[in-house]
Amino acid sequence: MSEERSNYMDLEHALKTVETRLRDITTDPMASYWLKQAVTELWERDVVDALNDLDTLRGLLEEKQRIHTRILKRIVISGDGIGY
Repeated sequence: MSEERSNYMDLEHALKTVETRLRDITTDPMASYWLKQAVTELWERDVVDALNDLDTLRGLLEEKQRIHTRILKRIVISGDGIGY
């Protein structure tokens, strides 16, 4: 019985830690409005759905980064700033 209580207390502590991180982000004056809003909205959603959406967003942003990197390389290689 005490082991179950200990496990419950560990989980409760872990949840409070995450909630503290959420509060820290949403009250941080240096955090962007977008991040504050996204964190707040994601916290209220089903975790699996939110993670799936985050995976999709991450994939899009990674592809955007790859494209931007390729464009910058072409600009540098061309030497005239109009290399693409």
